[in-house]
Amino acid sequence: MANPYFSVEYSAQVNLIPLQQGDTVPEVVDLEADIPAPFRLISEVTRIDTNQARLLRNLDEHASELVEIINQQSRKIDLVLSHVLAGQDDPDCRYRTLTLGGGGFRFESRHPMTDGQTVRVKLFLPEHSVAVYAYGEVHAEEQRGHYRCDFTVIREQDRDALIRASLQQQAKQLKARAEQRAQQNDKPAS
Repeated sequence: MANPYFSVEYSAQVNLIPLQQGDTVPEVVDLEADIPAPFRLISEVTRIDTNQARLLRNLDEHASELVEIINQQSRKIDLVLSHVLAGQDDPDCRYRTLTLGGGGFRFESRHPMTDGQTVRVKLFLPEHSVAVYAYGEVHAEEQRGHYRCDFTVIREQDRDALIRASLQQQAKQLKARAEQRAQQNDKPAS
């Protein structure tokens, strides 16, 4: 079955913790109870920030100072949450993503991984104020040391946050390419 979600080149920190014999993957409805508190907290803060951004867009320009104060408060909260989430990172299980999307991600590993292995996923996107706790299945790709992790159990709000982050990343990449083309077109011919 083809992945219904697009992915974008994106380097993010992820922990992949292989499930041990006897460990079970919770059903989606039971996932909330399995998620560590810092992941639930950042998810709620991200939801509030999204709603707040929508409301702030409706303010006129006379409220620009208020908008700036609110944005600064939001950045302070994000810094504190990043510090709290750092405690959830396990350097022994750390990888970097190559691509990222709502359906999963690709990554590189120096150590061979078992094809079809179920893993607990802790994905960190601090620049987007997103941290996702989910379960996935690892699949080897043709290129040696490259793998794909498909989400098997993930909260819909976390999937939505990953889709938004992917879209924001794609917009940044497209803007950078357009600026690069504009600079190349502005160079005088020699």
